[in-house]
Amino acid sequence: MPYTLTIGFIWFSLAAIIGLVVGWVLRSASASRQVSRTRKQVQHELDAEITELRTQVTTLQGVAEERDRLQSELESMRELHHASESEPKSEGKLETDESTLVESDLKIVSDDQVDETNSDVRDDKLSHTLPDVELGAAVLGRRLVHDDLKAVVGIGPAIERLCHEAKILTWLDLAGAEPEALKSMLSDAGARFGRHDPLTWPEQARRFAEGRWEEARAFEEALVAERNQ
Repeated sequence: MPYTLTIGFIWFSLAAIIGLVVGWVLRSASASRQVSRTRKQVQHELDAEITELRTQVTTLQGVAEERDRLQSELESMRELHHASESEPKSEGKLETDESTLVESDLKIVSDDQVDETNSDVRDDKLSHTLPDVELGAAVLGRRLVHDDLKAVVGIGPAIERLCHEAKILTWLDLAGAEPEALKSMLSDAGARFGRHDPLTWPEQARRFAEGRWEEARAFEEALVAERNQ
């Protein structure tokens, strides 16, 4: 009888131990599956959040590009607007310069008591003083206004305004300007202007002021060929 009880107790103990081990294994497996499911869920949420952030970044980049494009178009429209406003003023300045020269010549005629036959000589002198912009327009193949600084390759409406503020109003003024002074003017105006190279501007302006249209056209053709290389 005691032997039977001992054997029964041993088998009961073994069953309890086996039950505990099996229960622990099952709980571990269940916990592992739960951790795995939680990890997958967290990873899925992170992937979704990363995808959303990438979409937002792409959208912001598109908005930034559109903003830059609109700013560029706005600047171009402003330059065209200022150009349309400045052209009549340039023509008006030409008429003023011509009137001044005529009055000066008439004063010389009056002082020297030159007879009427010398008026042709005076007209020749006036025509040699001012370059023939109509001939220049025909040679260059574009509209040309006397003392229009935008005729110089590399100068737009914005840079022309800078030149006017620096008292560079005519082709002769620009022809006498030092390249270093022009560079300093552009640098002071900001990074947008600092990238321009004014090295050839004085010589270009001198060609216009002296009516050397063929040389001006040759320079522009060489510049276009260089850019297309």
